[in-house]
Amino acid sequence: MVAMAAVQQQQQQQRRDAEAELNLPPGFRFHPTDEELVAHYLCARAAGRRPPVSIIAEVDLYRFDPWDLPERALFGRREWYFFTPRDRKYPNGSRPNRAAGSGYWKATGADKPVEHEGRTAGIKKALVFYHGKPPRGVKTEWIMHEYRLAEAGGARAKKSGAGTLRLDDWVLCRLYNKKNEWEKMQQQKEKEKKAMESEASLSHSHSDTRTPESEIDDDPFPELGSLPAFDDMGAAPAPAGVVLPKEEVEDFGDLGGDDWLAGINLDDLQMPGDAADFYGSMLVSPMAAKMEPDGGFPFF
Repeated sequence: MVAMAAVQQQQQQQRRDAEAELNLPPGFRFHPTDEELVAHYLCARAAGRRPPVSIIAEVDLYRFDPWDLPERALFGRREWYFFTPRDRKYPNGSRPNRAAGSGYWKATGADKPVEHEGRTAGIKKALVFYHGKPPRGVKTEWIMHEYRLAEAGGARAKKSGAGTLRLDDWVLCRLYNKKNEWEKMQQQKEKEKKAMESEASLSHSHSDTRTPESEIDDDPFPELGSLPAFDDMGAAPAPAGVVLPKEEVEDFGDLGGDDWLAGINLDDLQMPGDAADFYGSMLVSPMAAKMEPDGGFPFF
């Protein structure tokens, strides 16, 4: 993935460099006619002359899938132009090899002549890309217009030796997507890229604001066997308001255990006036009152 990203970045840089070298005016659009492509670009390239503007890349497009080609073009957003060689399908035949990338190009419609100055200068052929192997390939929305020189048939047969696979040194191709899906895909990729960059920026800023005290202690909990036994721990004082068990009360030898309760009379616990009635009612619980049919002491 890293190598692929580096290659794409290098191709984008080369494309920007090519656009900068072209020194094109603002608002420039490259929409040549069929005649202009053949007469001013293809003929010049076949003759070894420089075209009016070096705006068409030289790529062996039969090595790639069509959706990988726009990144290799020097110019264009919805249409891309390439000079490419063609190979024979069979060593002694004249049919071109249309296999490309993960599929193949299939001709559609009849060839159309391209006129220039009253004569046929070139031939235009329309092709559609199919994904997969013939004859069960899946038709795509990628279209290619192939331009070749009209007199190239006999000339290339004489020039090329017997058994060679090279059919044409150069043909000119116009590539586009019928539904403009590639541009929409690129826009979606740009949105996803910006979203990922924004998320990464927020994550980086958040990590910068963290302090050592804010780090979460990920140490595992100690095993239960490593905890100290309750018998080894010192006796802690009982909290205020907690009633100690009976055996702990018996440890207080100065109080004489439970014998000090035997000599207390109920009359000693009563207080004169309303206060006696109030505190007496607090000493007697409702459950004890129900268990006191003869008016005796409720605690025993």
